[in-house]
Amino acid sequence: MPVCLPSLFIRGGKGVAFEAEIKPLDITELSKSLGLVGELTVVALDDKKDTWEAVKSILRTGIPIRLEGVRTLDDALAHLDSGVAKVVLPAKTWDDEEVVRMIGKYRDRFVAAFQASEEVKSIVDESKQIEKVSKYVSEVLITFDNVSGVEISGSPLSLKLKALNDQAKKFQVRVNVTGGIETVNQLVAIDKSGVRPQVGDALVTGKLEISQLVVPFIRTDRADNLFTTVVVDEMHVALGLVYSNKDSITEAMRKQAGIYHSRRRGLWHKGLSSGATQDLKQVILDCDRDAVRFVVRQNGVGFCHLNRYTCWDSDRGVGHLFRTLLNRKNNPVEGSYTNKLLNKTEMLNAKMLEEATEIIEAKEKDHVAGEAADVLYFASVICTRAGVYFLLSLPPL
Repeated sequence: MPVCLPSLFIRGGKGVAFEAEIKPLDITELSKSLGLVGELTVVALDDKKDTWEAVKSILRTGIPIRLEGVRTLDDALAHLDSGVAKVVLPAKTWDDEEVVRMIGKYRDRFVAAFQASEEVKSIVDESKQIEKVSKYVSEVLITFDNVSGVEISGSPLSLKLKALNDQAKKFQVRVNVTGGIETVNQLVAIDKSGVRPQVGDALVTGKLEISQLVVPFIRTDRADNLFTTVVVDEMHVALGLVYSNKDSITEAMRKQAGIYHSRRRGLWHKGLSSGATQDLKQVILDCDRDAVRFVVRQNGVGFCHLNRYTCWDSDRGVGHLFRTLLNRKNNPVEGSYTNKLLNKTEMLNAKMLEEATEIIEAKEKDHVAGEAADVLYFASVICTRAGVYFLLSLPPL
């Protein structure tokens, strides 16, 4: 789970700032950048078709998103069915008994949002809100008019956030805080209070960059200040173990590439000479924040210097299946059964229907397992033909 949450505001299908005046931004590139932390809050500022198409396009990338700006409860449920991780709704939504009846049992899928009271030295109003919605949501999003001064130790706002966190823990509710966050010091101070900062305009106006939602929070007890970094592919197969430092992570997130720290060479852009580069998808800290996981799309032969896909073992699993199928599509082999299927739609469709029927009718464990493998293979061929990798798009063909 990200230490800090980025917000992406959409109006008319374009990325915009909530308050600042900026040139509209391309949603595809913006979501790739902001989604590097592993999760993204998407805020629909209008109800236009282009805006909801933009939301769908972000979902297709596989980035987990929480959605704010949904107009109706039916729409909220539809978005959850389409793959949205969580929906953010005003806390007053749960005042309606009919709403509670419809969505009250989906506690982990909803976030209740409300405005902080103007009284900085009291948490009475916020505590009442948290207690009221705690049966129905696992998180709240509290908007402050201004977080200025939170970075000052012992300030009224920092003490209020700590007290809010302590109160929310009693109800097993996580607190997220937003409202004009613009500096690293503010991010760190909010995190120290136990609540999670959610950043908006600062990420599109240039006051903060996405790496600053990760780098300031990494810990190390090594004398060389390096961080152990596990590199995995999109199926979470471990490719290798490397090291990073603050500069290399910042550069990796700027260029959205596999860039690490080599103890021999310094800054190391993986694959520049071999062609086995990596497209960076996510940078995630572990539970203690002293190790990093890079999720990448591996290009070329693989990660290992021995021209293997991984440094630990031979390539295997569903990821290997997809890479083999993609290779068959791009480099046909005479007599290949896969190539026959890719070229004969009717044959492929018939086999998919046949195997689907057989797994339904299978009774014994071994028979079910065998038929499941067949279904997976034929479904994967269909995905390869269409250019998709289950939830993710395949690399450009």
